[in-house]
Amino acid sequence: MVVVGSCWRLADMQRSFLSLVFVALVSVCFVSVSVVPVDVAAQVRSNSANAPKKGNKSFFGWLFGGSNKRIEQANPSRKKRRKSSTRKNRSGGVAVVNAPKIVEKEKSKDAKVLLVVGDDLAMGLADGLKAVYAETPSIKVKKLVYPQTGLVAAKKPDWPEDVAASLKNEDVGLVVVALGARDNRNISVVEQGVIDGQPATYAEELQFQGEEWKKEYRFRTASLVATVRNEQLPLIWVGLAPAEEYLTSANFSYLNDLFKEQVEPAGGIFVDIWAAFQDDNGEYTTHGPDVTGKSRRLRSKDGVYFTWAGYRKVAYFVEREIARIFGSATAFIFEGVKDDPNFIVLTGRLTSPETKLIGPDDKGGKAAAGSDLFKLTVSGEALPEVSGRADDTRWTGF
Repeated sequence: MVVVGSCWRLADMQRSFLSLVFVALVSVCFVSVSVVPVDVAAQVRSNSANAPKKGNKSFFGWLFGGSNKRIEQANPSRKKRRKSSTRKNRSGGVAVVNAPKIVEKEKSKDAKVLLVVGDDLAMGLADGLKAVYAETPSIKVKKLVYPQTGLVAAKKPDWPEDVAASLKNEDVGLVVVALGARDNRNISVVEQGVIDGQPATYAEELQFQGEEWKKEYRFRTASLVATVRNEQLPLIWVGLAPAEEYLTSANFSYLNDLFKEQVEPAGGIFVDIWAAFQDDNGEYTTHGPDVTGKSRRLRSKDGVYFTWAGYRKVAYFVEREIARIFGSATAFIFEGVKDDPNFIVLTGRLTSPETKLIGPDDKGGKAAAGSDLFKLTVSGEALPEVSGRADDTRWTGF
């Protein structure tokens, strides 16, 4: 009986042990199901070279096959490398202008220099003016350009000093200024003062459009204008065009007002191109008519600068003002223009035609004393009225 009871107890212990083993196996399998997908997903995200290959399956992978495949299908985009963005910040670099090759005729030795001063806007405008005067031997276009700068930049470049040096070294007949595309920001200035009773140098940040900023910007604009006008040279200042972003466009309009209030009272000409680069509704537009009347893209993708067709259009408006000042290319050597930059020559003549107007012949001879011409041009007497002519004021009756 003792032996039989012992056998039954041994059998019970074996059944209990087998039950525990079975429960343990089920628990481990359950944990494996929970862990393996997370581990595989992490391998897919990391794209590690040490991640197990598809063909290498563990025991539980073999037991619960297909888990790797399900994870990869659920996250197919994880295996693809995200493309980096190539779009530039609008406040960053300047779009490259694909200008055509400009072939200029040989310029004469006494050709006057048309000096274009400014930032990237001036660079494109200078090329546009070169195309305008490529066939004109008496005008050559040169530029004093500092890319990605402006009047807001630190004292380098020193615009008045550099312009004065250029005017001294070149036979300049007219100065064109185009800048300001980067001036809608704060101004950093270095001030001299006293701190704790000791002389000190400190930097100050002038907030854009603040009173101190406006005062400093006006001073810098006026200094550049005075540098040109003190040399008794004509000055053309080209305003900014509207920008694609509304805030930038509003800031440019503000800068245009500051330019205009400094340029025109000094005798310079402010060229307003704002409306020329808007649509019929007065909004910013990338396309519009070029100088030939064809619709083309005029603005670059950054929404601030221009394409070649756009710069050529800006040059057209500048050329129009130059023609109003000088009349023609040969008028650059007209006597009296240097003495009075506001003297407008309409015909482009080199000499005064008054002698031909009052002379009795083409040789410019003097009017004979007592003649009607002498009475009119010398004595100031009225010519005899002609009966029946439109200017006859005598009463003839009916």
